[in-house]
Amino acid sequence: MRFRTRDKCIVREFGLNMDVGGNLRFVSHSAEQTADLGCGLGRVLKPGDIICLEGDLGAGKTCLARGIARGLGVDAASVSSPTFVLAQEYPGRLKVYHLDLYRLTSSDEVEDAGLDEYIWGGGVAIIEWPEVYTPLREHDRLVVKIMYGPGELCRELVFIPHGERYRRLLEEMRTC
Repeated sequence: MRFRTRDKCIVREFGLNMDVGGNLRFVSHSAEQTADLGCGLGRVLKPGDIICLEGDLGAGKTCLARGIARGLGVDAASVSSPTFVLAQEYPGRLKVYHLDLYRLTSSDEVEDAGLDEYIWGGGVAIIEWPEVYTPLREHDRLVVKIMYGPGELCRELVFIPHGERYRRLLEEMRTC
């Protein structure tokens, strides 16, 4: 299956659970596991895919984004949080647009900054703090909520599909 890194199914490492609503839940015990999960996801993304990352400051959004980018063929060491520049573009198997909307307060500000062009572009958009840009609510996307777990490095990741493409993607993750 494609959700593999280092010749093993990364999903099985995390204690995969699918809830009644079709969301997938994982528990990651390290930044490396979180990045590996992102790498597996990145390998199956297609042009136009939108990945929305939600979580508190320091929860691991950029760590997951770094893994997704790695799965898309980007040098992970070059991926950093775009908090101060709002957007980073990385070449890979597909173009990766990594956006951080934390410093913006409205959809108008997102559009005035031209960031909507990245979101609706032909690459993969990875968006931190997506709730600022309300038009996303009406579009297919994969939302990943990252929450602190019981240990210092432990995180719970909940993958929430919006649209058939993302439901199929989660089913593929579940059955790897």
